[in-house]
Amino acid sequence: KQALCIMAEKPCAADGCTNDGTKLCSRCGGVAYCSAECQRKDWKCHKQVCQKAETPERAVEELLRQGRLWTARNRLAELPKPSKSLISDLEEHLSAGIYSEVIEDSVRLESQGPCGAGYVAARDLQPGQPLVFDTAFCWAPLQGSQEYFYTICEKAIRKGHRDRRASAKADAQSEFFHDRVKALATKDAHLRNYLDDTLDEEKREQILLCSIAEANCLYCTSDDAHVALFATIARFNHSCAPNAELESSRTEALVRAKTAIPAGTEVTISYLPDRLLDDAGRRERLKTGRGFACRCGRCEAEGLVEAVSGYGGQSE
Repeated sequence: KQALCIMAEKPCAADGCTNDGTKLCSRCGGVAYCSAECQRKDWKCHKQVCQKAETPERAVEELLRQGRLWTARNRLAELPKPSKSLISDLEEHLSAGIYSEVIEDSVRLESQGPCGAGYVAARDLQPGQPLVFDTAFCWAPLQGSQEYFYTICEKAIRKGHRDRRASAKADAQSEFFHDRVKALATKDAHLRNYLDDTLDEEKREQILLCSIAEANCLYCTSDDAHVALFATIARFNHSCAPNAELESSRTEALVRAKTAIPAGTEVTISYLPDRLLDDAGRRERLKTGRGFACRCGRCEAEGLVEAVSGYGGQSE
């Protein structure tokens, strides 16, 4: 039912009532009533046209519903007194690890030949411009009790196989795991062809997820002793001289343009921390850690690219 709120100076909207409307409909704010009784009598007619009034708070609610958390957080910060429920809803969405946002449609996925799909600038981009925001499905320390990709694998499978009836969040995470995480590229591009029926389903999934973790996890720039799996940002291809940069923690990440990027140009990030880009062993790190021989413009300009098949960046 509607609720009455806010003092108003309109005639009562109930049919036949001649009293002044003292309170507006709290949902649309477009009509007023003199009493709750008149409001109840008129609801059968008014509900046909009653629409929620657009407010900054409802705009944030809609952004959260769409999973546009970057924009929602910025809009929330602009409110003079953001409600505790909206703040809690934002934190709940961030913790799910399944939401990402291409900010203002700045980039789009396109085929990049041997590198597979990658992001290109949808229009001219300016240095420092935010491009893509993402949340981590899971994270792991690099120096834990086991290899980081085992930890990522275990966490991802655990989220993917929760009881989907437990909550809407568990259901959404399970769906994201099967539809998005398991579709990411593997370290060995041919791995899926090798996984056959000689292995049980559980073992095949573990091997697949370990390979996905190795091929897609990114260093946390705020703490590069950890890595995290960002399913959307993982689709950026690598360059040793990237035109975009990653800002990330264990739970969220943002890609910004590092230089001016003309429309139609591929947008690249570095899979390595900045401190390792000038290291003589950077290409070997990429080969052993990510499974590809880098063929980016910088590697070619430095004469490091051999005349063999290979690619710089992601595949699939």
